[in-house]
Amino acid sequence: MDNLLFLFLGIICGTFTGLFPGVHPNNIVALSFLFIPFLEDGYLFFLIGMVVAHYFINYIPTVFLGVPDDETATAVFPMHRLTLKGLGYEAVFLSGFGAFLGIVFSICVVFIIYLLNLDFYGFYESLKPHLPFILTLILFIIVVFSRSYWTAVVTILSGIFGVITLYKNPSFNCTLTAIFTGMFGIPILMNSLKITKIPHQIITFPDFKLSFLKSAFLGSIGGILRVFLPAVGGSQMNYFLSKLIVESNIKNFIISQGSITLASEVFSIFALFLIRTGRSGVADAIGNLNIDVNLFQLITSIIIASSISCAILLYLSKFILLKMQKIEFKKISMFFILFCTFIVVVSSIKYDVIYHLVVYLIGISIGTLCLKTKTPLSYMMSVLIFPTILYLK
Repeated sequence: MDNLLFLFLGIICGTFTGLFPGVHPNNIVALSFLFIPFLEDGYLFFLIGMVVAHYFINYIPTVFLGVPDDETATAVFPMHRLTLKGLGYEAVFLSGFGAFLGIVFSICVVFIIYLLNLDFYGFYESLKPHLPFILTLILFIIVVFSRSYWTAVVTILSGIFGVITLYKNPSFNCTLTAIFTGMFGIPILMNSLKITKIPHQIITFPDFKLSFLKSAFLGSIGGILRVFLPAVGGSQMNYFLSKLIVESNIKNFIISQGSITLASEVFSIFALFLIRTGRSGVADAIGNLNIDVNLFQLITSIIIASSISCAILLYLSKFILLKMQKIEFKKISMFFILFCTFIVVVSSIKYDVIYHLVVYLIGISIGTLCLKTKTPLSYMMSVLIFPTILYLK
């Protein structure tokens, strides 16, 4: 019962962090270490509830406002487009549906790995020296076959920007906030200043298609692959997956992005068992607890947290969407432009505010170029791919 209480507490915390752009679970993890003496063994379940709820609820600002974090950046524009067509609730449902299926598929794969006693660690060690060449080849193929001059420009420009700002950067998380808010969030919010009110929203569920399952499965595979790629997060895997499921197929694309985001987080935790290292701030925190983790309890808590978080997402998004239709959308966009700028400034006070504001403004410029040239936003993810390749060499 105590574990369930801590799990619910984590879900409540993750719900609040998910609603606010720029607030990441890693920030809460750093603060929550102060409460370990009070939470004791329940801290593990608090962390699981928080991270699962955060990534579910974070689709609300992504869908309705177009303000992503580093995990939802590639999906932000397709989701926002559905909202402007009056299908914002469908976008939320598809995101949550994909996320839930990503968790289910991920857990199924973990069971298969344990039943077959597969040597994931050995495979990981043999693959690691070849990763820079694999990523470089994939990136080269994507650019060459993009059939667009501006795609190459945005990809290379974003990559150089990423290398300059992120490679061996001591304030990595802070800089990421400035980069992703600037590149993916502010340009869309600025574009939304032209909109006085969001179109009338239809509260409806999309018709089920078998292709939804295929998209969610591909997203889960992306989550599995992330386990083998040090320094590669869900956002980079989203980038590569977006080239397999084209963004013009909006509904399947959104499902795949929802799936890979949560599958990545689940596998980042299970990586503690599979390759003896975590793949996220939350996973590292769990690994540092020095407690015996029961796999059955871990899986059960993830399933409970995802079920509750999915229900909260559907109810809360409906409530917020109906309220937003009564408010001038221009004012909402302006508020979040100021709020995101405030987050960038506050998060960089410990480091260099001027430097991060410059990074923020450059990010806005690249994002605006991407929107003006109608280049898919996912190509800006090379901002992480280029420094990742250098890191792995």
